Amino acid sequence: MRPLLLLALLLAAPGLMAQKAAKPKPPVGASYAPDLKLWRLEVAPDLGGWSSDRTVNLRLKLVDPKDPNPPKDEPGRRYYDDYEDEGGYDPGGEDTRTAEQLRQARLEREAEAARQAWRARTLKVWFNGATLNWSVRLGYTLATDLTAQNGENRLEILEPDSGLRVVRSWWVSTARTRLRVVSIQANDEYTGGSLQVLEPDGAVAEGGRRTASGGMLRWSGEYTHDTPTPGTYTLKWMGGWRGGKPARIKVEAVLDGGTDQERRWTWERLILPGAGPVTMGTFDVEP
Repeated sequence: MRPLLLLALLLAAPGLMAQKAAKPKPPVGASYAPDLKLWRLEVAPDLGGWSSDRTVNLRLKLVDPKDPNPPKDEPGRRYYDDYEDEGGYDPGGEDTRTAEQLRQARLEREAEAARQAWRARTLKVWFNGATLNWSVRLGYTLATDLTAQNGENRLEILEPDSGLRVVRSWWVSTARTRLRVVSIQANDEYTGGSLQVLEPDGAVAEGGRRTASGGMLRWSGEYTHDTPTPGTYTLKWMGGWRGGKPARIKVEAVLDGGTDQERRWTWERLILPGAGPVTMGTFDVEP
């Protein structure tokens, strides 16, 4: 009886091994499912106490310690840069690829974008009364500049999906910024485009450039002027990539903030795809 049992087991073994080998495996390149409870938000410098610097070179990074393929960080990258390339193809040369090769390259880019979609995040930011949305990529350092005001400053950053929240407050003792203009993204989707400020003397303040009178429009989308020239200021929104969708843009201007002479203006416009420069509004600064 025992030899028959051993023979049956030997005959059944290949079938059992085949069943075990046939166990389905997870698809190669499947999207990673992160555990949001493990995430952390790194912020530098560690703001607090007193400072004499009005400009803060802020760096922040959303980190997943279980990230299976951490990206190569580029600390100098700003949140409005394009994070995806065009599949490594140099558009400056002649494209000799066939239609099938182009289709395969497009499918590969779309598949990679789908696998990396979980990295795209929108941070809710509140800074001295202004509400902002910053588009970031998990694993990359976001670098931007903040212009602090004289007295108390408060910065609050929230990653809505994970609930991560960072709050910083500090005091600045320096000359007061009399005029501040901030562009605010009115929805969660990154809309592209940029603010442009036309000063009364005709000078144009654009990203990263300081005008002759001292006005400065930083890459963060904030315009400041310590001693604004009296006259009419015109605010325009320069079109950018919006994925073929309309975008709602909001701009706020504050003159003599925190004083009994404070004045505020708010404009909101729906920017249509393909639209050229759009005038958001104007305001006057008195001597």
